[in-house]
Amino acid sequence: MNLWLKLHDQTAASPERRRLLKSFSAGVLGFSAPEWLAMQARASNSSKAAVVGQAKRVLVIYEEGGISQMDSFDPKPNALLDHRSPFKPIPTSVPGTHFSELMPLTAKQAHRLAVVRSMTSAPTAGHRECCQEFFKGYRNTNPFDFPDIGCVVTELMGTDRPEMPGYIFCPGINMPNAITSTGFLPASRAPWKLGTKQLGENLSDPQWKVRSLELQKGLERERLLERHRLLESLDVGAVAESTAGQLMKGNTRHALDLLTSDEAKHAFDLSRESNKTRDRYGRDHRGNCYLLGRRLIESGVRFVTVTCIQPPEHVKRPGIGQPGGVFLNWDHHEGIYNNGPCGGPQGSSNQERYGLPHPVMMPSLDRSFSALIEDMHERGLLAETLVCFVTEMGRTPRMNKNGGRDHWARAMSIAFAGAGCPGGAVIGKTDREGGDVTDALYTPYDYAETIYRKLGFFENQRLEKPNGVAIPLSDGGKAIRELF
Repeated sequence: MNLWLKLHDQTAASPERRRLLKSFSAGVLGFSAPEWLAMQARASNSSKAAVVGQAKRVLVIYEEGGISQMDSFDPKPNALLDHRSPFKPIPTSVPGTHFSELMPLTAKQAHRLAVVRSMTSAPTAGHRECCQEFFKGYRNTNPFDFPDIGCVVTELMGTDRPEMPGYIFCPGINMPNAITSTGFLPASRAPWKLGTKQLGENLSDPQWKVRSLELQKGLERERLLERHRLLESLDVGAVAESTAGQLMKGNTRHALDLLTSDEAKHAFDLSRESNKTRDRYGRDHRGNCYLLGRRLIESGVRFVTVTCIQPPEHVKRPGIGQPGGVFLNWDHHEGIYNNGPCGGPQGSSNQERYGLPHPVMMPSLDRSFSALIEDMHERGLLAETLVCFVTEMGRTPRMNKNGGRDHWARAMSIAFAGAGCPGGAVIGKTDREGGDVTDALYTPYDYAETIYRKLGFFENQRLEKPNGVAIPLSDGGKAIRELF
């Protein structure tokens, strides 16, 4: 019988304890903290990876919308004149390797990056479909809902910091919020989303805080500790002494640690960083998201996903749905190279549905991503952290009639760093226009397997569904061999 069900069956036998437990935790993290953390450190020895991987932790940088491959890691100066990017290739720190001139700071970190120019995305080049495949490593057409990669990792590996969630969205926005799921794993494996708004919160706001760490009004720290002591004194009997009861008590303590530990709270406090570091990442929302991602990895969180859409305040504009509003992701179907609003028919009612163009948004990305790689290297974090830079799709090699580039799944670029990935590597090739892979084609399923191999999971490792059927960790993927 599933341990999660056993736990609930035995807890249900004591309604008094259950009510007291809920009074302790309900509303503090949005729902029962012990339940949410219950199974955080449960992974049995039989399900853990049996070998030591090069990575202990994973940091995924997910930039929503679909970044143009020819305007980032795979410039195409010989594309047809009417369709090539106006931005030229520039040399990087790796002789013979060039990035777009929109990424001058990242180019200086190329010797620490392994760039895959031959990645593809979901056959149906939709945001939801492509995002889902990168988050799960399974085709979105699969008949069952497979858990996020982060859910699988925390299920099989547990965490080195049991008082901290094993899988965190920083801060959690839009499409990732829509597609994330624990599949057939317990709800406790869901990512903890630091933000509360669907389109995210502005981490550059000095008043921003992780609201779910705030105690209920009138519930001060000492009062919370007193409730816990009372719970401990009442928590006696056969059920309390059972394995499930001990598990619940342990996770109650972990929840208490998360709510009361100064060390845990410090992980979310960006003000503890030097002005030099904060300026290097950038004081805008993206810079703060990337910096917080590094802090969470440094604090020992197993799997962190930075999900970033710039808030409209970044460009001193109102938000989507308002006159003159913007939505700052990378889905630039029109005016992709404008030096201002994208314009075009999708900017109906005087709003820019798909945000501001690549040259307006790229400086922020270039600054924050290059700072992250450099900072993690200097702190020694790259040795045991796999950093993945992902967007859900590429852009069409041909410009459309509105001066934009549409969705494109047949070729895109992503990047890796750390955990033994060969710095300076360029993997795979695309044709003259950047539209089709001509060498070393890889898929989101291969991306997922790469993460699992880096963490030390066996190639044939399986995850057991509640009905006892064991299934592969990805939808037929093979790890990207050049990264090992």
